[in-house]
Amino acid sequence: MRKTLITRLLLLLIQFLGSASALSVAAQQPDGQILNSKPWPPLANYESLDDFARGYFPQAVYEAARTQKEFEVLEITYASDGLPVRGMLIKPKAPGTRKWPAIIFNRGGNGELGRITDNGLPCGRVNTSCLDFVDLYLFAKAGFVVIASDYRYQGATAKRDEWGGVEVDDVLNLVPALKSLDFVDPGRLYMLGLSRGGTMTYLAIKRGIPVKAAAVIGGVSDVKAWVNARPEMGMVNGNEYIDGFANIWPDYEHRAEEYYRARSAVYWADQINVPVLLLHSRTDRLVPVTQAFQIAEALQANGKVYSLHIYERDGHALPQNRDDRDRMIIDWFNRARLGGQ
Repeated sequence: MRKTLITRLLLLLIQFLGSASALSVAAQQPDGQILNSKPWPPLANYESLDDFARGYFPQAVYEAARTQKEFEVLEITYASDGLPVRGMLIKPKAPGTRKWPAIIFNRGGNGELGRITDNGLPCGRVNTSCLDFVDLYLFAKAGFVVIASDYRYQGATAKRDEWGGVEVDDVLNLVPALKSLDFVDPGRLYMLGLSRGGTMTYLAIKRGIPVKAAAVIGGVSDVKAWVNARPEMGMVNGNEYIDGFANIWPDYEHRAEEYYRARSAVYWADQINVPVLLLHSRTDRLVPVTQAFQIAEALQANGKVYSLHIYERDGHALPQNRDDRDRMIIDWFNRARLGGQ
């Protein structure tokens, strides 16, 4: 018993020292500096996936991504506001002499929920990083470098995720990370957001991220309307993944409306100066389709360039319409490059 306790304490000490070392290194580096990288863990065989994961991809699509040899899939750690932040990078093993366009992907979820980097659990509902791997590989296969942030709220700070606060910097700081790659064309950067990642996409655009176009899947555009529609999620008062907005945002009692509006693009659509493709399912159970209608109406009222497509029946990330979803996104990005929006 005592030996086990000592072993656990030693492991905790090693983790602490490792974190402290990473913080020290990140604090000395410019934003976007890639501090280190390592190969992504191999994907499990399709047969070992749970029902959720097997329902997300046809076996052929999953196995093609699992066995591909053309791209390096890396877990990266990069500097953001003096902190080490983890993420994903998919890049060609042989980029050649041409410059590649790049997609910044903004994930959904909060803290440990929906994280991009692998958490060591079996692929499926409790570890969706494997699904992100396959989805994002499909964009790499279509000719894009892909980069994504896990945001800074991991481990001990995971439940303090500000959900559209300082961690927006972690998205902005992916731009210098991309610019440090000599095979990336800095003039052809695009952004894709899923769910909460839609909110991050709108916020990054508001702050002037230099992307040519953006696409949002099942995105949240009015945070207060969303939490009011889904009170069972516990986003205000907390759940197993987040302490809750009321406990994270300072002086919530008096400033709640200020925080909600600051994170809700429907109130500042005049500042969305990038063409946006909106994709949503009419039967989305996580983010109501009204969120897409609201931002489309606000963009329309402000004379902005956008396109709205609603799928009649599908899940939150539109897995049943993946081929059409990806075709529309890639076409949207290519049209922006050619100035055809």
